[in-house]
Amino acid sequence: MSNDPVDLRLFLGMLRRHVGLILTTVIVLLGLTAIALIMITPLYTGTALILVDPRQKNLLDAENTITSNAGDSARVNSEVELIRADSILLEVIRTGVAPDGPSLLGDPEFGVRLSVMDQMLSFLRLKEPQLPTGDAAAGQVLDHVKSRISAERRGLTFLIAVNAQSRDPIKAAELANAVAETHIRIQLQQKVASVIAARDRVQDQIAEAEDAVVAAEKNFDGYVLSNLDRIVQQSGRSDLGALRDQRAELMQAGKGLRERLRALEDAPANAAPSELAQRIGSQSAMDLVREHDGLRQALQQSADDPFSAGEFQDEMKAIETRLEQAAAKARQELREAIIRSDQDASVLNAKIRAALFESPLPADVLAQIYGLQQRSVNATDQYQTLLARAQTLDTEVALQVADSRIVSPAFTPTEPSFPRTGLVLLAVAIVSLGAGIGLAFVFETYIGGFTSETQVEAVARVPVAAAVPRLTGCPDETAVADHLVNAQLSGFAESFRRLRISVDQFGPGAVDFDKPETPKRGKVIMVSSALPGEGKSTVALCLARTLAMAGDRTVIVDCDLRRPSIQRHMDIMPSSGLADLLSGTLSGQDMTRIVKEDPKTDLTAVVGDRCADTPTDRLFNQKSFSELIASAAARFDYVILDTPPIAPVVDGLYLARYADAIVFVIEWAKTPQSECIRCLDKLAQAKKGDVPFVAVLNQQSQKGRMGYARYAGYDIA
Repeated sequence: MSNDPVDLRLFLGMLRRHVGLILTTVIVLLGLTAIALIMITPLYTGTALILVDPRQKNLLDAENTITSNAGDSARVNSEVELIRADSILLEVIRTGVAPDGPSLLGDPEFGVRLSVMDQMLSFLRLKEPQLPTGDAAAGQVLDHVKSRISAERRGLTFLIAVNAQSRDPIKAAELANAVAETHIRIQLQQKVASVIAARDRVQDQIAEAEDAVVAAEKNFDGYVLSNLDRIVQQSGRSDLGALRDQRAELMQAGKGLRERLRALEDAPANAAPSELAQRIGSQSAMDLVREHDGLRQALQQSADDPFSAGEFQDEMKAIETRLEQAAAKARQELREAIIRSDQDASVLNAKIRAALFESPLPADVLAQIYGLQQRSVNATDQYQTLLARAQTLDTEVALQVADSRIVSPAFTPTEPSFPRTGLVLLAVAIVSLGAGIGLAFVFETYIGGFTSETQVEAVARVPVAAAVPRLTGCPDETAVADHLVNAQLSGFAESFRRLRISVDQFGPGAVDFDKPETPKRGKVIMVSSALPGEGKSTVALCLARTLAMAGDRTVIVDCDLRRPSIQRHMDIMPSSGLADLLSGTLSGQDMTRIVKEDPKTDLTAVVGDRCADTPTDRLFNQKSFSELIASAAARFDYVILDTPPIAPVVDGLYLARYADAIVFVIEWAKTPQSECIRCLDKLAQAKKGDVPFVAVLNQQSQKGRMGYARYAGYDIA
């Protein structure tokens, strides 16, 4: 068989033959798609563009902006994932898509609803479903919203497109803007919260640093004061003693001031005027108390005069108010005096320190003083640094800006984004066209049959010897076989003359009849098909008659022992058949009972009469059949074997080893290609040697061949 590639014309021919199937597939799929598009609720997409600024900005120092090109891409990709984070979408669900609008929990599109299963159970009255609540409701709405939200980076830019889909175009735009704004707002809140947390931590450290400063100063002063007498004695400096005495007096005065302030601050709100004046400790306060006591006595004496009593009460309240004002003024004066005292103490301590460092001190004292002073300086520096950092963080809290901003808010879309009707129809048209071509190929290969000689040669890899036209108007099988004789100038007869030319090219020599061959013997031609009803017996008889009419000694052997039909085609009624001879029922002397002469031509036929009642494959393996074929090949130029179809029975595979050539009959547009190829492969394995194959395309339709209807008196039929 040839291995030439399939011709493009074969593919185009297949498309032409199955154009109806292809168009039907396209129309059906397009129709179903159109119905689906009509039933599908369209979705609109709103898109908001966010610009990500990966630089670390410091508004307090605009020139100190940190950039990191290495991590910019990762930063933008991280923003894409954060936009679809559950925390952001849950915030959008809680606040809703419109300003001051309701949450999405009750939204008809995204809100809580029954599942399809619950709806079915409710419809069947098998279950009374309930809407989910709490976290389950929020989770369901979150799943709905998440399926409609997407974020993607635009190429390698710093732009992120936030897409939101909804059945309502206005809601689609609002949802996209809500997600973008919520992302930026939460991003800013997180930055502010981070700065506040840092500030609070610094505040805690400030308190610790302040305590450290106080402790360092106390340690220094304590050491100096505890060793001041020894230092004065060793250094001989009387000024240090004077400074020491001044400091002691100042500290004692400051202690007194603090005690007076504490007494005023601890005074109860309803304290008597005399107690309050005593805590104030001034002569003017005592004078006000004496005046208040005099008014109280006058009030008691004028109990019968309501007008005078009212005046006395007003004056007493006025004195009480003046006492409270005097107390407040005294507290303020005491605070100022304490501040001045502390300042004076600081100045005096500084003088003592300066005098100490100018004095000749012992080495151990000097080292201790320097160490205490250094710890005090370090604590003070750290305290001042923390104060400056806290002040900076306080300012940064108010100056924080988000790292992203919306550069293009989503606008209300005018056309739905899903489904894309034109694009979907185009895609379905392409897919349906491919599906139609695929169905045509499947039909052509596995379901449909061969419709041209070129197709047979390309697919089955077998040369076509002839294409036999379909005869119309023939009432039975006999009329079809007789048409070859009755209309010798017809296209039907011409097709068998073409087949005869191919048969003439075959030569004997591939057959072993289990006996020495004669010097010259006839050609054994096997005629078979893949399936029953393909006109195999008619082709075998017509080929045999064509050879006989050409003057060749020809015999046809009806080897289809299961369904013999040659006797019907020749319109004869034998009393016995080949099965009787092979089974031993008929002896060799009675061969005339199965060997008949064709009434139309000089053809000899070995016929059958009925279906064999024994397994026929065993009959063909007997020596009597080999002797029959050898005898026929010795007496005739051509021995035509009409064999059973290959697919249903195995008889033809046993008969293939006797053939010099095999004529394989294929019914036009009916024999499945896969079945045909499978049977040809079986025959190729069963035959002996290089026995050639030829195919006959039987019952070919005459459509498209009318140009050959007449040529010099030849009729196509």
